[in-house]
Amino acid sequence: MDNINVSITNQQHKSNAPWILGIIAFCTSIPNILCATVCAAVGAGISAAAATHNATTQAEVESAVNNAGESMAGALVLFIVINILCFIFSFFGKSKISVITGILLILGAIFILINGFVGLGSMLWGSVTGILYLIDGIFSIINKKRIA
Repeated sequence: MDNINVSITNQQHKSNAPWILGIIAFCTSIPNILCATVCAAVGAGISAAAATHNATTQAEVESAVNNAGESMAGALVLFIVINILCFIFSFFGKSKISVITGILLILGAIFILINGFVGLGSMLWGSVTGILYLIDGIFSIINKKRIA
């Protein structure tokens, strides 16, 4: 009879922290996404202006302008997709696949942190978002070790 009581008291509930952190991280990513859009447009314009200054023919000018715009737009779309995927993965932090989602959240957080510091401009909100998703991934992995 004592063994039953001991096993009941040792059980831990899975934490709701991944859900809460995911919602907060996504809310902090919204200003970052809005500013990243402006930064991408400005960066594409500056890159295009620099490329047109160094170009000798009209074909080189058009190619440089297109390449600058496409690279900035591609990075921005990838950044937005990673944020949305991390937000969705945060809701699986309490499920049976919480280790997989935790690893994916950590990878997404690393990308967001790298992108925030290097790619689209170093913004405070990007760093906060990346750190929150990183903590979210750690909590998701820890949740797997707990007994439901």
